[in-house]
Amino acid sequence: MQYSAFISYSHADEKIARWLMGKLETFNVPSKLVGSDGEFGPIPRKIGKVFRDRDELSSSGDLGSTVNQALLNSNSLIVICSPDSAQSKWVNNEVAEFRKLGREQRIFSFIVGGEPQSRAPGVACFPASLLAPEHPGEPEREPLAADARDQGDGKQRAFLKLAAGLLGVGFDALAQRDAQRRFRRMAAITTASVIGMSIAVVLAVSAFLARNDAQRRQQQAEDIVGFMLGDLRQRLETVGRLDLMRSVDDKAIEYFSNLDARDLSDRTLEEQARSLTGIGEVRLNEGNYIEAMNAFKEAHLRTSALYQRAPENAQRLFDLSQAEFWRGYVAWEQGRYQDAQMWLSRYRDSAIKLAAIDPDNFDWQREVAYGYHNLAVLDKSRGNFAQAEAHMLAERKLYSNWLEQFPEDLVLRFEAANVDSWLGSLALEQGKLGAAQGYFQKQVQAIEQNLLAEPHNIEWREIHITSLKLLGQATENLQQLEQSERLFQQALMLTEQLHNRDPLNIKWMLEFGNSHWRLVHYAGENSHFHLEQASQLISRAFEANPKDERSAYFLAGVKTFHGRKALIAGDIDLAKRLAKESQDILAAFWREDVPEELRTSYARSLILKGELHHYQQDFGVAQQVWQDALQILSESTKGEVPFIRLPDLIVVSEHLGQKEQATAYQLRLSAAIKQ
Repeated sequence: MQYSAFISYSHADEKIARWLMGKLETFNVPSKLVGSDGEFGPIPRKIGKVFRDRDELSSSGDLGSTVNQALLNSNSLIVICSPDSAQSKWVNNEVAEFRKLGREQRIFSFIVGGEPQSRAPGVACFPASLLAPEHPGEPEREPLAADARDQGDGKQRAFLKLAAGLLGVGFDALAQRDAQRRFRRMAAITTASVIGMSIAVVLAVSAFLARNDAQRRQQQAEDIVGFMLGDLRQRLETVGRLDLMRSVDDKAIEYFSNLDARDLSDRTLEEQARSLTGIGEVRLNEGNYIEAMNAFKEAHLRTSALYQRAPENAQRLFDLSQAEFWRGYVAWEQGRYQDAQMWLSRYRDSAIKLAAIDPDNFDWQREVAYGYHNLAVLDKSRGNFAQAEAHMLAERKLYSNWLEQFPEDLVLRFEAANVDSWLGSLALEQGKLGAAQGYFQKQVQAIEQNLLAEPHNIEWREIHITSLKLLGQATENLQQLEQSERLFQQALMLTEQLHNRDPLNIKWMLEFGNSHWRLVHYAGENSHFHLEQASQLISRAFEANPKDERSAYFLAGVKTFHGRKALIAGDIDLAKRLAKESQDILAAFWREDVPEELRTSYARSLILKGELHHYQQDFGVAQQVWQDALQILSESTKGEVPFIRLPDLIVVSEHLGQKEQATAYQLRLSAAIKQ
């Protein structure tokens, strides 16, 4: 074979792919193992050449000839597993192609992020083709995996596991030899360090004669902290002593917090700010918000001091803006929304100043868009829809200007379309149905332009389907039913094409089922067919990924609708079962800040349950269940309830005999439709 291994990865993981390739190609097999018999023959001195350099696959979606030839000429396939690679069509195709060659036992997984046990998009780390069974109906395949995450094996141990698999030797044998070699190296480093420390002591004594005692002690302390955050931290991470590494970080933060930033040099402040930001990100990834915030606060103090010394320095303003963002982000994660609003507003304002300093730096210009977007999403999550819309409109204005400068930039066009989609959703929340329809129409047009330029780009095709459904929903709300049916039919045709291309793709399966579900109310004689198809496809998607929230409320909605049809037909037992199944599914996802779709889906299941009790003349129980539904539809609002809840509020108010309230909701609904 020309290559010992082929590394398959998402471009988002390119940095780790480069690192892994370098480690593999420079790895020296322990001399005592070289020449001995391994699982695949005599063990070589080197692992050999690794294939990584590829830009992209051909636009047709098939593997390009270079990549295809490299797969054929590779002994093994290494899959860098992360949430990005799990959703990468290229990684998925490469794994599928390699499996076709009959070398399944030569596929090795290298986990760098995500959760191996999860199948939720954005969390799962294994590509679908890596898990797919050899024959339909069999259990999922269990990949041979080395877990490079901190909570797994760690990078060094995971690398050794991977190397052992490629060489065909036991991990313990390779690890023991490698440990002996590293021990000898560490001993040499330690000896050199002792010598260096001895020299440093001599130099310190000499410096004592020339400097005053306070300056000498401060310098020594900073040298020690620098060593702690540099060489020592790296060595502790290498040997897997994460507990000691965290202690080093804590001591560093404690030391920094006792210093007065005004007494430190610019270089010292910059190094400390970088170190503290790095520590904060590590703590944030661990879910330790308090310690993350402590680190970001100290980083902010230092970036503030640096900026005050040179307010004309754009890089220092950029560093300050990042520290402001992190303080706002952690406050948001902690539920301290007022603090989050303050710090994210500061980040936005700093970004505006930064963009004014250097109008030609496009990266800094985009920081302004990020600033507005953060504030918009925060306001939307708090129910401040009008304020969120104002921030999103400011972001949209920036993209309009950029698109005038770069009209053929597909990514810019997509990002602008994404802002239009947000604006459409915010308009829906406020009952501005005509405006929502206009924004979603812009999104459809922009994505269709991208598809004209790149007709085989799967990402554009997926977004196109979503945009058609959003436009169809807005059009349906305006009672323009013929147009909305055409849009949903178009979405169904496109999702069917994707599903037929890869029937095992859970995401496409769910979208195909949802497209059938959208047509249930339009199909007349075909209504039952669409309902059955939606039920089957969405059920399969939910069974494959029971932690996915979208699958849950889609499936619950189908079951509630089916249950109401059973009630109308007089099949009470079936209606009861479906209503209970719907509630059980949604109960597992219930929390205080649930999305509107899940909230309304849960309320509908309760309304159906109340109708069943009312049908059986359990009037008191029915009233209580409807009161529960009313509470769910009325809570977590600021001012008027979101528009999406109005149809269900009308139904439950009428059930409870609250005619005046039902009429008020109906008037608001009718006014929105007539706009």
